[in-house]
Amino acid sequence: MLFFKKSELEKRAEKGDKSAILELLRKGKKEKAKKLLERYEEDPDLKKVLFDLYLQEENYMQAYRLLERAPELGTARDRGLVYEKVGNYTKAVEEYMKVGDFESLYRVGSILYATGKGEGALEVLERTLKIAPPSKKEEVEEKIREVKRKLGLLEEKKESLLDKLRRGLQKTKESVELGLIFRGRRVDEELFEELEEHLVRADVGVKTAVALVEELRKTAVRKNVKSSEELKEITKEKVKELLKGCEGRLNLPEDRKPVVVLFLGVNGSGKTTTIGKLAHRLTSEGKKVMLVAGDTFRTAAIEQLEVWAQRSGADLTKKHEGADPASVVYEGLEKAKEGGYDVVLVDTAGRLHTKEPLINELRKIKKVVQKLLPEEPSETLLVLDATIGQNSIQQAKVFKEAVDISGIVVTKLDGSAKGGAVMAICKELRIPIKLIGVGEDIEDLEPFSVEAYVDALFD
Repeated sequence: MLFFKKSELEKRAEKGDKSAILELLRKGKKEKAKKLLERYEEDPDLKKVLFDLYLQEENYMQAYRLLERAPELGTARDRGLVYEKVGNYTKAVEEYMKVGDFESLYRVGSILYATGKGEGALEVLERTLKIAPPSKKEEVEEKIREVKRKLGLLEEKKESLLDKLRRGLQKTKESVELGLIFRGRRVDEELFEELEEHLVRADVGVKTAVALVEELRKTAVRKNVKSSEELKEITKEKVKELLKGCEGRLNLPEDRKPVVVLFLGVNGSGKTTTIGKLAHRLTSEGKKVMLVAGDTFRTAAIEQLEVWAQRSGADLTKKHEGADPASVVYEGLEKAKEGGYDVVLVDTAGRLHTKEPLINELRKIKKVVQKLLPEEPSETLLVLDATIGQNSIQQAKVFKEAVDISGIVVTKLDGSAKGGAVMAICKELRIPIKLIGVGEDIEDLEPFSVEAYVDALFD
């Protein structure tokens, strides 16, 4: 049997010697040091070290626990961050206001707006704009416009879906110039080769791009096409044919309630934001909406959904981090049935690195839904991030192993130069695209329209 002798450093650390514990941290023995810090956390000096360690690990609930007993810990900015992350927005605002720099004031404005204090948010954001660095002025101005719109202080012409798509696909158009390559050009082999290259750059997919351009070559010969503008119109029609059957509408039956919508997608795909935007749309239509925080593996996911519930006017069912997701869904559906809710939107985890547990978990959630409401879910929507282009197709295949997917939501089209991936997603998955995210505004979630998408991409 082997016996391991404790070093002098460890012996001193176990007696609460601050310098020894700090040395353990420097040597990379973080877990050992943390246990000792938690043992001696009543020591004022060690409590500060432990608080800083929790912040480094983004363990905000534990940091909050320390703050409850020692509110002087950390800087005002640190305290503001902790209070914001755990949902104590009043104290978060108090601490950020003590700092008073651009970043802190912007956080205050965002928190006030998200928690329904629009007038206070507007006042703070207008102060923020005065000290904003040049690179941030446009962002703050857009936030101010959003708040003013919400308060009814700004009359703006409502954007059409085509306008939103044109704005959303701007990065793709700037990068790929699909519309420009047709201007004043001869219809020759050089044009076809350039078109194929540009389609590949837009992340349409090599096979799809090659097949599409080959068909255009044949059509151009058969119809004796001479004008590049005429070729552009033919190209648009061919793409619309390619996307035929990829346009879907949300299925939210009016004859039963609650209607349940499950949302799937990897972390960071825009899933929670999509839920919040859809909740806003539904509550604006007069529907009673419940959000269910079924992604219990990330504190941030629960907090983010809570903010969206406040912004959209929906209610929220949540539990603590690490709770069984199926139990949260069960509780949410029970409340929705008893409370006469029209729609329940369920967030789920998206940890692809734990594939089998994820698949089992999603199946369990679906069984819970069908146990309480045999005809539900009416929709199971997979949220895919446009910025990763065709890589999202592989993600989709993993989720399809778990449950039947009824529709796709493509998010972040405004942040991507890969807007052509919509074609690849459609062709590969053969699942209707029902919604698209074309901006950060709460109104920037729209039904997918093949006609508008193709016009925006090529015009």
